[in-house]
Amino acid sequence: MTDLGEVPSHSADADGQARDMHERPLTKAFLVAGLILFAVVLVAYGSNVLIPLAVALLVWFFINALAKAYRRLWSRWFGPMTHLSIVLALLTMIAASLFALEVVISNVSTMSASSADFERSLTVLLDKLATATGVDREELLDEVLGQFGLGQLLSSIVSATTSFANSFAVVFIYVIFLLVEQKFFDVKLNAIVRDEKRREQVRGILERIGHDVQSYLWIMAFVSILTAGLSYLVMILIGVNNAAFWAFLIFMLNFIPTIGSIIGTALPALYGLLQFGEVGPFLLLLAAIGTIQFLVGNVLQPRLSAKTLNLSQFVVILSLFVWGSMWGIAGMFLAVPITVILMIVLSNFPSTRPVAALLSETGDVDADQIDD
Repeated sequence: MTDLGEVPSHSADADGQARDMHERPLTKAFLVAGLILFAVVLVAYGSNVLIPLAVALLVWFFINALAKAYRRLWSRWFGPMTHLSIVLALLTMIAASLFALEVVISNVSTMSASSADFERSLTVLLDKLATATGVDREELLDEVLGQFGLGQLLSSIVSATTSFANSFAVVFIYVIFLLVEQKFFDVKLNAIVRDEKRREQVRGILERIGHDVQSYLWIMAFVSILTAGLSYLVMILIGVNNAAFWAFLIFMLNFIPTIGSIIGTALPALYGLLQFGEVGPFLLLLAAIGTIQFLVGNVLQPRLSAKTLNLSQFVVILSLFVWGSMWGIAGMFLAVPITVILMIVLSNFPSTRPVAALLSETGDVDADQIDD
């Protein structure tokens, strides 16, 4: 006979299950909030460690893409020769980096030696501006020359380049260890994820991230080289000094969406203004390089990347400002790859797929879902 004061066991089990169902979403919400807070703090205060690591991952992606291209080149005759292709890709990156560093340092040193001539040209231009506008000449000269110290600016560029070279040494150390460790990635994945179905889903996510980031880097490298090469020809024809430096600057800035193209057009044009001391070459450079930037960036690049990236243009600009505010110039370079990776990861979980759809351009974020 059942005691009336006792609660039947099945009722207690039902109450416990109901309590678990109510507590589980709350626990998950606290965990998610905690992870987001931890990520924000880590990104904001760990930039000295995270920026070289993020750049190293990007370089690692590109080296693997370059190694894949080398394998395609000779695999028909000699087989894949995987290790040789990776070593050759790494040496190619190191040689290109050293060449770029030499171009920057030698050209900036040349411009530093000519800074007095540039300041004289600037003074002449300001005299003309003061006469045309009726502004007090001395006041305009003091104001502009006080704000525009060309020699100091060029010295800052040399200092920043040297600092970048030092940090790039750290980046290449990371890259070398990533290349050595990558043959064990699959073994580690098998050890971490025991369930075969889930493991295949995780492997699919990683492969998609690798494919999309490598495709993005190839496209950006191609359009940046094309833009820089055409701009170099324009500057040579007009007679701009140190054209190789400005072409390299255009190449690098082209990796920053929209803003990089604007800066990459304005700086060589302003340099031409100082070199020639006339408005004609300035307007010609502005029109020619601006046309190249527009045609390559708005006609050719969308055709190449239409099937590669699915990012909203608003999200691209937003990510540019967000990562730029946290990590400076490095954050602007890394903004698009980081956002692409974030969108791919979010698209593979049912609870975060709406966020991935918001980040995308078309809203189509089909993926093999992983259970939350």
